Amino acid sequence: MKLGTKLSIVIITVSLINAVVTVLATTPDVKPAVSAAVIIAVHAATLFAAIISVHFIVTKPLRSLRENVKSYKSGNRFRAVERGDEIGELYNSFSDLTGQIDAEKAAQNRIIASISHDIKTPLTSVMGYTEFLKNPNLTESRREKYINTIYEKAKDIQDTVLGFDDYLSHNLDLNLKCEFMTAGELLDRAAEHMSTDAFGSGVRVVRDYEACRDEQIYVDRQRLGRVFMNTVTNAVKHSGKDPVTVTLSAEKRDGGILIKITDDGIGVKKDQLGKIFEPLYTTDNSRSVAGLGLSICREIVGSHGGTIYAESEYGKFFSVCFTLPTVSGRKKPV
Repeated sequence: MKLGTKLSIVIITVSLINAVVTVLATTPDVKPAVSAAVIIAVHAATLFAAIISVHFIVTKPLRSLRENVKSYKSGNRFRAVERGDEIGELYNSFSDLTGQIDAEKAAQNRIIASISHDIKTPLTSVMGYTEFLKNPNLTESRREKYINTIYEKAKDIQDTVLGFDDYLSHNLDLNLKCEFMTAGELLDRAAEHMSTDAFGSGVRVVRDYEACRDEQIYVDRQRLGRVFMNTVTNAVKHSGKDPVTVTLSAEKRDGGILIKITDDGIGVKKDQLGKIFEPLYTTDNSRSVAGLGLSICREIVGSHGGTIYAESEYGKFFSVCFTLPTVSGRKKPV
């Protein structure tokens, strides 16, 4: 029941009681003094009852809400309530908001843990090999090996920092520079880059999007290029195969196109599919957190009005699938 309805019932009830008592107390056979005393007493009683009702309907819940907010600031969990009026909606809105804040805190903790892990591990190696270099009896070949190792570990630290900067830039600045093009133009360019840019490796790209080649889209070519490259980079790192075969396919789907980037690697277990787009999630049990590439993909696809998800059969394949809306003529999507 809505708050206004509750208060209306209180007001109407009080008004009816006062009206009935006033009519009964002012009949000719009732003495004026008694009539006045009864009317005053009933009006006072109904006023007191109305005040108490308002206290329990409005004042007390609002005070409780204020105390819960203070309690949440001290670290206690804010809980939802089973109350159907506006105050209940306010309670539950705060509950949803605090849930989002808690999730963001958890994500920030994962980011901190990831940065700590991905910097601490190679940094420990850098410090260890630097100690080895202090040995005056070190051979030249051994010295060169240690220097090369230090350089590679330093690059790992650099990649971690650059990846984090990339994640922040995509989350803080997603102003798209969209242009009209066909799906074929987008996918042809993506296939070329996949073949030549992914670690300079021999990634074999199979194209299967002729049915959608002429579909018109309105997209930021550069941003979506990051989606393709982040996905194939992930495939090269985690597929467990060398070289890896990536199939780039597309099909028409509900007023748009569905694009799939599928590798023939080891894949991901079913219970992990819903988590891989979370910031810093990893399927590697030896670590608690990982990179940000697929999370960035989700941000970019979402900014284009699309959705992204993954499909996999463990031991056989892994697919990143995302939708893009199509446009008619030169009309921008709403």
